[in-house]
Amino acid sequence: MAYLVEWKKEIPDLPEINFDLDAKHTFEEIKDLKPLVFRKLLTNDEIFREIILTLFPEKTTLKLLLEYYSTKHDTIYKTLAKNLAERIS
Repeated sequence: MAYLVEWKKEIPDLPEINFDLDAKHTFEEIKDLKPLVFRKLLTNDEIFREIILTLFPEKTTLKLLLEYYSTKHDTIYKTLAKNLAERIS
């Protein structure tokens, strides 16, 4: 993650990478991505720590995803909800 912070300092015109600034909008944009995409992101420790937590530093969008997955009845969504709950607790 440190390299991303340094990179952003070096390139000040870089667009904002905090997707939690407008969490509801971000949630609406990503909630319907294929579960396989989220499974890959949530099961890889390095990706989650280095990228996901950089993009969602307040975890607000991630919490909205957790609520959304928890309402689904398919097994894949229940698994995603469990994995996400473990990651953001």
